Amino acid sequence: MILRGSILRSLGAGVILASASLLATSANAASTPSGAVNTLNLSIPGPFNGCTVLDPGATPTTSAILDLLRPSAFLTTSGGNLVGEGGAITSAELVSLSPETVVYTIAPDLRWSNGASFSGIDLVGWWLRAKQLASVQSDGYRDISSLAETNSGLTVTATFTKPYAEWNGLFRDVEALDTPLGCSWSNFLARPSIGPYEVASASANRFVLVANKDWPLDPNRFGRVVITDSSAIPASPAAYFVGYSLNVNSATVEAASAHPSISSHIGTSSLNAEITFAPSRPLTRSLAIREALSLILIRQNIINDLYGSVTFSPSVAQSALYSQGQSAYPGGSGSGPSAQSTTTTVTSTTQSSSLVDCTVCAVDLLKKAGYYKTASGWFSATGVQLTLRAAVGPTLLDKNVAALVLGQWRSDGIAVSSVSESSDQLAAYAVASDQTDVAIFTRPITTTASFSARSYAGPAYPDSYPSGVRTSQLNSLYTSGVSIFNPVTAQATWLDLDQEVMGDFWVRPLFTAPSLVEWSNTIGLVYGSISVQGLVDQVTGWGIVQPPSQS
Repeated sequence: MILRGSILRSLGAGVILASASLLATSANAASTPSGAVNTLNLSIPGPFNGCTVLDPGATPTTSAILDLLRPSAFLTTSGGNLVGEGGAITSAELVSLSPETVVYTIAPDLRWSNGASFSGIDLVGWWLRAKQLASVQSDGYRDISSLAETNSGLTVTATFTKPYAEWNGLFRDVEALDTPLGCSWSNFLARPSIGPYEVASASANRFVLVANKDWPLDPNRFGRVVITDSSAIPASPAAYFVGYSLNVNSATVEAASAHPSISSHIGTSSLNAEITFAPSRPLTRSLAIREALSLILIRQNIINDLYGSVTFSPSVAQSALYSQGQSAYPGGSGSGPSAQSTTTTVTSTTQSSSLVDCTVCAVDLLKKAGYYKTASGWFSATGVQLTLRAAVGPTLLDKNVAALVLGQWRSDGIAVSSVSESSDQLAAYAVASDQTDVAIFTRPITTTASFSARSYAGPAYPDSYPSGVRTSQLNSLYTSGVSIFNPVTAQATWLDLDQEVMGDFWVRPLFTAPSLVEWSNTIGLVYGSISVQGLVDQVTGWGIVQPPSQS
């Protein structure tokens, strides 16, 4: 849905197969006036922190900012695909599958902001640090058996011990040698940068970036970028503004429409709202109970209460691994903004009927499980009331969704209490460790399904949104999916894992949160994005299409 007459532009979904050339594209709409330092006001969800991309506390928004400050082999398009960045790491090529071998080429004569040269030794040092971390962000790095420098440090060859099809997700936001990890601001400000921008100041709610004058690419970019977590449109139409918000409702749409100098795009995001069930709690270890608690909820009512029955509302989720904005999503894209059908013909070989909400079915399941209902609620055959404890994530969306979910359960006679967690990851951990019966939170969906699938296979790292659920079938599907280079075949495997998890009702996906992108009409080449990273990675391609109006 495009507001105020702006033009919808879609980016083709590129598929990376055996190799990728990282060619830089300087696509500015117009040159910045000579000698001028134009300021871009960029609003993205906060708060921010000083984490490296490998830290468990790294958030999608902080990682997006790092894309402007650190070397990366690949970045994210507005459609959620990975493309070559072409800056400090000029190319990455998969040259062999037996053994899997990737060659990275380093740009010559680039220096970190502290004056040190950037070379292949930085990639080697990053790998040595990454592979030691107990983190889902270190997947893939642990599969590299050797990383060797050649050509005076301008070429690095990675050899893998086993196939790892998602190698293009590695070496993103690389930090300099011997710099501290961690999320403290003092550590962050001490770490050198290399990229199109450098940090002038940083805090939990505001970043100020200035153009790196020594960066060889994007000479016409904005000279100063002020990043905040405030979604307010600047009062002056002369200000250059781009914003990404998950606060999508009638009020925000009307506010955007009230500014003739602002264009906007409503679409999907990369955040899935979901309910996860504990693996070993007395109630939820029963498939019948998990299924009843899932089916009794009318998810469309939750969506309608949150967003209203309007053209931009999302649809009921049909996947736990994919967001509705991704091309691999197995269902329709929602009732808005375009109501287009699925963009893929690949289906799971184990399609189930577990996606349909059915209150009558849930009541029947509870009765068959030995429960009976009175005016006071549901009770077991021994007279124990059916009572749930829920962990709830910290965001406004988490809380609003939880209020509606718990409200529906209560209206159906299920007693429920809740506890707030300080992060979505901690909410997931609470249910995975059987501290609560259910968890309600929003899960970030990345460019590949393996990140979400990691909740159900392999070691349960804190940053993998652990579920506590592990079966031989899920582990086998994960191992297969992450090693398949044919994207069509891999997608079918991920969809099988998706159906396996949902069919056993370990997770009840609710919907993909909508997003709102707003931008000044004076800025060109701004695309609606399914993720904040896909938006921020566009910054160096934006340009001024006309002088700002004065008022």
